[in-house]
Amino acid sequence: MTNKMKASLLYGIGDVRYEIVDIPEISSNEVLVKVKNVGICGSDLPRSMVSGLSGGAKYPIILGHEFSGEISGVGSDVKNIQIGDRVAVAPLVPCGKCIYCKSGDYGLCTDYHIIGTRVNGALAEYVKVPADHILKLPDSLDFETAAGIEPATIAYHGLAKAGIKVGDSVVVLGCGPIGQFAIQWAKVFGASKIIAVDIFNEKLELAKKLGANYSVNSKESDVVAEIKKITSGGADAVIETAGSKFTQEQALLISKKKGNVVFVGISHTPLPLSESATESILRGELKIQGSWNSYTQPYPGNAWHATVDFMGKGEIVFKPMISHKIKLEEVGEYLKKMANREINFNKVVVEI
Repeated sequence: MTNKMKASLLYGIGDVRYEIVDIPEISSNEVLVKVKNVGICGSDLPRSMVSGLSGGAKYPIILGHEFSGEISGVGSDVKNIQIGDRVAVAPLVPCGKCIYCKSGDYGLCTDYHIIGTRVNGALAEYVKVPADHILKLPDSLDFETAAGIEPATIAYHGLAKAGIKVGDSVVVLGCGPIGQFAIQWAKVFGASKIIAVDIFNEKLELAKKLGANYSVNSKESDVVAEIKKITSGGADAVIETAGSKFTQEQALLISKKKGNVVFVGISHTPLPLSESATESILRGELKIQGSWNSYTQPYPGNAWHATVDFMGKGEIVFKPMISHKIKLEEVGEYLKKMANREINFNKVVVEI
């Protein structure tokens, strides 16, 4: 193996370059992963094309935190991981020192970093990662599907907070990748009525294929009236993944009394509540829960092990969600097209 690799580097806002760089050197407790597939996350767009890096990250940097690959190097202190192992990687690196880490709530760490956001990630032929962030893949789980593990865990973590019981009705507001995984998890959790809401019919059509029993286009219908009709008064659980102040308020209006509302998406805007939404919270005694990341004890947590298991059994799927498969040298071009909405996309996967 040569000591050089191909990579896509971000040098600044809108400045992505395809280059030949050094293969990273691993320490005694790290492994080197030969990357196979990388999903482009929605959060990669502002980092690369709009607002730039945050949290002390420095240019140039290799993005990419949703990925799968094969072990090609093992540190001297690493046990139970072999060259050739097929793996996925949990990218969040918690500080291990704050009160949240000490209580096992790693996703709430006050000083974490993520592989591919503050340190070099997987939009390259090789990436180094701490050995205890490795999840081995069953033979039944292919690399392409495994690139969807990280976003699937985000959806699982949110659904797990919704208190879903067998036979419940569940509404998923927003049918992007996280919402599409949430629909699948709702089915696994035993929901009998799964209602998908979005403004794009093509996403609603995919939602039906992934397990939604009903779909509502919120541009074409009165969402609140439609869902109250379908659920005979309100949904048992509402999962908001769109990250919009409009859907966040709708979530409060479509829940049944004593229902569970989970906010997964981030709007980055204020959330003024109407009188009816406020009364729905108070008079309906709603339970409103935030959901952030997917990491619990023992690291990386049940969301990750459950996702690997159910993807391996084919009960959680990713391939139908992939709209584009691109090469490493196309990353800069596609990031610009995605940020400028020049293409219609769902999930873009880089094949390396």
